[in-house]
Amino acid sequence: MCTTPNDMSIVLNLTKTLLHHKLAACITLLHEVRSFYYWDNALKEKDELQLLIKTRSSLKEAVLNTIQQLHPYKIPEFLVLPIIDGESNYLSWMQSVLRKH
Repeated sequence: MCTTPNDMSIVLNLTKTLLHHKLAACITLLHEVRSFYYWDNALKEKDELQLLIKTRSSLKEAVLNTIQQLHPYKIPEFLVLPIIDGESNYLSWMQSVLRKH
């Protein structure tokens, strides 16, 4: 998972790069999320976009490195959620389109 500014050019650049390099099988964009957080000792509130990046754990570092290179935030959100189970054909498809290493 990764939030981005509410800017489609940033989202498209990040999404297309991850997909082109086979670091993600699919990226789902969730619109209209509002984040609340403390930054520099002040409460902040920001409209953002949420990306759900579907990949496998062996590509985690490469995905993080790509996000850090392309993301405008000093500290971009990067959270990894385990896939406990899923539809077997979908999981097979994911594996078939991702980079092997």
